[in-house]
Amino acid sequence: MEPIIEKIPHDPINSFVIAGIPYGPTEPFWHLHPEYEIVYIKNGTAEQRIGSHFSHYNSGTLLMIGPNIPHSVIGNHNHRNNYAVVIQMSRTFLEKKLSAFNEMLFVSDLLERSKQGILFGEKLKKRISNEIENLPKINRYKRLISLIDIIGKMAASKDYTLLNSNAIHANEHSNSYYRIGIINKFVAENYHRSIQLSEIAGKAGLTETSFSRFFKKVTGKTFIKFLNEYRVHKACALLTNKNYNIADVMYKTGFSEASHFTRVFKKHAHETPRSYRNKIFEVQEYR
Repeated sequence: MEPIIEKIPHDPINSFVIAGIPYGPTEPFWHLHPEYEIVYIKNGTAEQRIGSHFSHYNSGTLLMIGPNIPHSVIGNHNHRNNYAVVIQMSRTFLEKKLSAFNEMLFVSDLLERSKQGILFGEKLKKRISNEIENLPKINRYKRLISLIDIIGKMAASKDYTLLNSNAIHANEHSNSYYRIGIINKFVAENYHRSIQLSEIAGKAGLTETSFSRFFKKVTGKTFIKFLNEYRVHKACALLTNKNYNIADVMYKTGFSEASHFTRVFKKHAHETPRSYRNKIFEVQEYR
């Protein structure tokens, strides 16, 4: 199990960390880190989960995620022509160094919006996609100049959607930050079985009432809703595996009744498990 509070290894000779990945990552572990992050998926279909937001994309995605917002790794292996670029930038780089230039003061609004998670539209994605894809391939000097240009275009663009009115983020030195890590790690390891409110509250060092109040304040939703979203997210990944039938997926993700599983899955994925699986297999066959 990967750590929930992810430590990004910083390169002493570079101002930011960048990775270009054929196909894109697939393990949807739930994690957070104090760095700003830009995620670009060229194409393909998968789920994206950022803070309290959960949705699907069908033709790739372009996101900017602010510091300490829990999110799952986004990507897939189902599209042969897919490519992912992930850029992780420290607060010092963006908030103090880049924003120190008068010409870049307009970027501060982008940084503030990123604390809710930003999904950029197809128009901007197409406009800057080649520039982003090329970033890992060019030298350090050109990479920095190109990244500044990309950030500037993101800041100036009106082609975006904010994903969370109540994004889950907290100062990394606060109790909330560590409680979020404890809660998400426990859910990641135990979602396949029944989880009582008293049990998860105890793990967080709170009474049931205090836990419910804390969780709703931080995430904007109840723990049950969060848990169901997580289980559906896992079910989506398992449904792409032909070795598991739908009943297997149901039990492996903590559901015990078919009607309840179908109802919860449809509520969060906007279609039934069978419909979701059929669509995935049709896409795989087509490719």
